[in-house]
Amino acid sequence: MSQRAAIIVNPSKLDLEELRTALPSIESSHGWEPTLVIETTPEDAGYGQAREALEQGVDLVIAAGGDGTVRLVIAALANTDTPLGILPAGTGNLLARNLDIEPLDRREALDVAFAGEDRRIDLAQAEVERPEGDKESYIFAVIAGIGLDAGMIEHTDDDLKKKIGWPAYIGGIAKWMIGSGAFRARYRVGEDRTWGTRASTIMVGNCGLLTGGIRLLPEAKLDDGVLDMVIMRPRGPIGWAMVGAGVVARGLAKQLGASGRRPREAGERKMRVLNYYQNGEFTFRVDSKPESFELDGDAAGEIVAAHVSVLSDAVTVRVPR
Repeated sequence: MSQRAAIIVNPSKLDLEELRTALPSIESSHGWEPTLVIETTPEDAGYGQAREALEQGVDLVIAAGGDGTVRLVIAALANTDTPLGILPAGTGNLLARNLDIEPLDRREALDVAFAGEDRRIDLAQAEVERPEGDKESYIFAVIAGIGLDAGMIEHTDDDLKKKIGWPAYIGGIAKWMIGSGAFRARYRVGEDRTWGTRASTIMVGNCGLLTGGIRLLPEAKLDDGVLDMVIMRPRGPIGWAMVGAGVVARGLAKQLGASGRRPREAGERKMRVLNYYQNGEFTFRVDSKPESFELDGDAAGEIVAAHVSVLSDAVTVRVPR
């Protein structure tokens, strides 16, 4: 019996007519029926469209857009058996990068979506508390956090990002460092005791390869049933240089197959500018002012606390064979 896919398209990221023209030959070459094409809107950037596709009984849902589109589509597919294909068209394409779909060209990425190998991966759920006390819950696939990464995204000029890509984030980093900085927070790894810290960034991730080949969380794997957290505690330019050197060194060691040190446990109190942890859940609360929060490269407002937990084997994705 022939199968049918739905493709959820962010029209600001792809030429919709070009996509409609390319789809028939790809569908027919793999023996699929004509694809249901659904556009995202500013009011609904992917979640509702993916739920609509599921209600129509499609056999595959393809997210065509940037990391924000992918995150919302994957949230709708969580804990279902319908696989996700990815047609990356954003600045970072972080999940696609970690799945070896980026930097495939668009024809190759669609071939993977229609005829690739199925892989079950973990997701993560962040339950956050807003400054006013409201609670919200989000599902994400790559990384979430407060501090430098969130401030960078919040302060990056979107028009500049469209023109030059990820280097535009450098300006966002500079603006954040001028207007913000370190904060006081408490954190807990799993069910362990709570620790206090002064930090510039707290990030929890499901995978660790970022734009530019940076391996921020080198021990993180998409299907290991745990999450990884990094806390950056630099003081001044020398401290940031140490953070940068530590991230690069740890990433290279992993890439070259060296046996790196295991992630540090919460009870190990030797102070460093860069600390890694691994567990199924993490909790942190900001003791100073509210901090900007980001999910998979999208700004998500200010929060005062978050509980992040792993959703093991939560979704099926199509990856290269």
